[in-house]
Amino acid sequence: MMDRVLLLVFSKDKSPGDHSLIRTAETSKHVMRDSGSQGTGTRRHRRNRKEKQRIKVSDAAAVPGEEGRTLCRRVDMMVDFEQTGWGSWIVYPKKYNAYRCEGQCPSPVDETFKPTNHAYIQSLLQLYKPNQVPCPACSPVRMSPLSMLYYEKGEIVVRHHEDMIIEECGCN
Repeated sequence: MMDRVLLLVFSKDKSPGDHSLIRTAETSKHVMRDSGSQGTGTRRHRRNRKEKQRIKVSDAAAVPGEEGRTLCRRVDMMVDFEQTGWGSWIVYPKKYNAYRCEGQCPSPVDETFKPTNHAYIQSLLQLYKPNQVPCPACSPVRMSPLSMLYYEKGEIVVRHHEDMIIEECGCN
């Protein structure tokens, strides 16, 4: 009997060349490819062609301005601590742009929207069951901290608060 050793490494790091579920599906031998030929005209080929056309129509509908849809994006959201009632104890900044995410996610979603694998699967299911499965939500995918100067227990302190500014929006 032969013994085998398997080393499995988990990492949360995502480098640009990493394989996502979308990239894996694109390179899979089990995924249908458009070969340019019409094939034999069998029922399966007709069904596959119809599904490809449906996906192409869906992608076309995701273009900004069509059907009144705006795609997922980052927009300004100014925070004024005087308006929130915190202006008396926050020294700096008195105002800052926190940004927010708005818009819709296309179905199927692609890599430009930084989807999680779950969001990708959800967007595929949404194609087949549009009344049962919602599109993924436009939400923050990358955030940055905000350094603040404020009074704490009678003394001025500097604190760095994580996830205060949206840097990038995507579909999750």
